[in-house]
Amino acid sequence: MTTVGKPDRVVPEQGRPWPLGAARHYRRDPLGFVERAAAERGPVFRLPDDGSLCVADPAQALRILHDEAGDYDDVSGFFHVGGGLLGPRATQVAIGRAARTTLRAHVAARRERLPAVVAELGEVSEWPSAGRAAVHRFLADALLRPDSPPALRELMAHVVRREVLIRPAGRLARLSRRALWARVVRTLAAEARARRSDPGSDPGSDPGSDPGSEARPGDLLDAVLGATPPETPHEHVAQVYLLLFRTSIAPVGHAVAWALLSAAAHGVDLAAVPPESAVRESLRLWPVAWLLGRPVRRAHQVGGVPLEPGDSVSVCPYLLHRDERHWPRATTFRPGRWDGPEPRGPYLPFGGGPFTCAGAGVAQALATDLLAALTDGARLEVRGGAGRPHVEGIITPPPFQLRRTPRQT
Repeated sequence: MTTVGKPDRVVPEQGRPWPLGAARHYRRDPLGFVERAAAERGPVFRLPDDGSLCVADPAQALRILHDEAGDYDDVSGFFHVGGGLLGPRATQVAIGRAARTTLRAHVAARRERLPAVVAELGEVSEWPSAGRAAVHRFLADALLRPDSPPALRELMAHVVRREVLIRPAGRLARLSRRALWARVVRTLAAEARARRSDPGSDPGSDPGSDPGSEARPGDLLDAVLGATPPETPHEHVAQVYLLLFRTSIAPVGHAVAWALLSAAAHGVDLAAVPPESAVRESLRLWPVAWLLGRPVRRAHQVGGVPLEPGDSVSVCPYLLHRDERHWPRATTFRPGRWDGPEPRGPYLPFGGGPFTCAGAGVAQALATDLLAALTDGARLEVRGGAGRPHVEGIITPPPFQLRRTPRQT
């Protein structure tokens, strides 16, 4: 991702400088800015806040993401912990695989609970927070197993209610979020320390239990502990867990929220289309990873622009998904485009290449199941939702209200 909050500076783009104030405009409306920049300067241009090269050309984007030439760092920037990145790449892969296995097993075993989760939303619900809350309720035992300290489970529910999963705007909101996040890291680090020091806390081992008793299922924290070296600081384990916790909830809730909002805006009856197609289309218009940053490792060129080690390149799925040359009627919510032979361009809602989000398949499947549960036997009415989305890390839908009533037969 690009960094936000740096002072304005002029960044030359093929001899043409950005005007002073461009960085402020970018921070205020990043999606609108990149749309205008691509229209004016083409599919390869510099971003005005940190000088990262933004790429919206399909061929160049895929070459960057797959990186067969080794031009970019081979450690994912997703795994930010205190003091840098958690590595090496093998550890990152192991964490992603363990997290995916844990969540996939939970979704498969508990899928029948989704209608009850939807019923808890009531007839009227406030989105997108309702979507995040529903996902958390459904995944709660996979994120933290039921025998975890009740205070910790309640703290993580508080994180979801306080919308700490979304980076807030405003200095006071950011300070409040930072304070709560620090408290959560301390509490999770203490739980990680306790689990490592007590062999009986490991999933699958239960000293003193009957030999024929079932093994206790593991949770997301167990997955991180099992995939990281024993010497990994407990605070780093906690921070990685929080990254996975956040990306297990917000993207799913937002994909469903965008499907509801987009269908209402474009006159689409979600009960009449396959929920998987509706989720795919909402992720096309509003990809989870709207900007994919890759640090440059060796000198090369992209679109005729020279790059040096230390530079950064950002592939922009948001622009790629709205390219009329590859997506007919690109700005229209049309789930039917996924059901036929209509041409389609690069589709990168969760990234691409070796650094594609490890949980992409699980997230897309859960969003599909949740949307199916919402539309099953119900008439949906959306109110509100006007205005630009909030963009801090991921694209958050504007607030709207969903009224869900029984469909007349």
